[in-house]
Amino acid sequence: MNIRSLKQLFGYAHILLGLAVAGQFVASPTYDVATSTDVWDVISFAMAVGAATALVVSLMRIREAGKPPDRAATTMLIASGCLFLLFYRLWLSWEVYDSAETPPWEIRLLLWYFIDVLFVIVSITVGRYLLRTAKSPASP
Repeated sequence: MNIRSLKQLFGYAHILLGLAVAGQFVASPTYDVATSTDVWDVISFAMAVGAATALVVSLMRIREAGKPPDRAATTMLIASGCLFLLFYRLWLSWEVYDSAETPPWEIRLLLWYFIDVLFVIVSITVGRYLLRTAKSPASP
């Protein structure tokens, strides 16, 4: 499998994951809490992978951009880094390890809202970048 097909695969995966999170974010208030929680638990594992790969792709884009990197690459790196830190801090402390050091329920809910919206923006942006560079003639 060459780089171009990997970029396309990850690009489509990021876009689909971003759309899935957006759909769940909008649809989750329409059904019961237990079902919503079960769906979010499944999506959260995919979001963990998506947040990590978005950060890696953003770091690769900064390296490809040269010195000084362009604003789009820098913005994508900052957004991916913020998403990575916020997501993993809240997900690991609350969902995975059930830490006693979690914020109150209302604050967690607001943080999850912010993370979900930021995830959709970052994931679709990363996916579009990967698809755009996969189709460029300079890509191997």
